Amino acid sequence: MSMKLEVKQLVDQLDENANWDDLVRELIRQRKVTIGMREEEIQQSEELTVSDANAIMARLNSSKSLPDDMRNTNKYKPGNATTFGMVAGILAILFVVIPPISWIAAVTAFVSGVYGMIKKEEKAWIPILLAIVSLFAYFVIDMGMGS
Repeated sequence: MSMKLEVKQLVDQLDENANWDDLVRELIRQRKVTIGMREEEIQQSEELTVSDANAIMARLNSSKSLPDDMRNTNKYKPGNATTFGMVAGILAILFVVIPPISWIAAVTAFVSGVYGMIKKEEKAWIPILLAIVSLFAYFVIDMGMGS
């Protein structure tokens, strides 16, 4: 039987007011589509129950609610200004007890963050915050030692 004929029969079996989710659920139930299925669900020999198909549909629907950067790693660009600034900001905080390293890293983080904001990179504010935190920590430590 051709795929077109199978699809026509499947659509004819659906309720009159069925929606796209009902169609996808039935395709999953009959294993015509395996997206969202675990390996053991694909391998089991008996037909999936409606509750099994509903569980798979729930997994698919919940994955839609994830932020884009959790699903799509193509947006992350190592080496961009924001990433460079985050690394510098972390170094500034880690080396706060060694002022020359901390100052250079804090300035680098701040400049990279500003550059990232100009380029409209996501999360470009984080390196700026890290730079401010490291400088604040340095001044708190310096004031504590100076008294």
